[in-house]
Amino acid sequence: MTIGAASAARAEERIVANVPFAFIVHGVKFEAGRYTVTEGASAGGVCKIASADGRQAIYVMTNSSSADRAADKPELLFEKFGNQYFLSRVVPLDGDEREIVLTPAMIEHELTAVAAAENP
Repeated sequence: MTIGAASAARAEERIVANVPFAFIVHGVKFEAGRYTVTEGASAGGVCKIASADGRQAIYVMTNSSSADRAADKPELLFEKFGNQYFLSRVVPLDGDEREIVLTPAMIEHELTAVAAAENP
């Protein structure tokens, strides 16, 4: 699933997206809404995902993806497991696609973390 629209400058890549569903990033659940994803030129693969209202934000390590394609527009890519969406890739305009590693064990851990946070 692809979601995204953006404005970009290379000094700091910025993707702005309206995500119509809740999603999980590293054990943190984000509600549907408007988000910005930024990666500084010297960030070394660290992306910041933040809600437009500033109430939620997380820094996440990413890896360079093997997908070598120029993007027509910046986008966020999600994987769906069961009834949950996980942010899996960030694709800026320059085509330097960044991947958030998702393995079955990591997904299970993230779902457990989200459930624990929702039911303390």
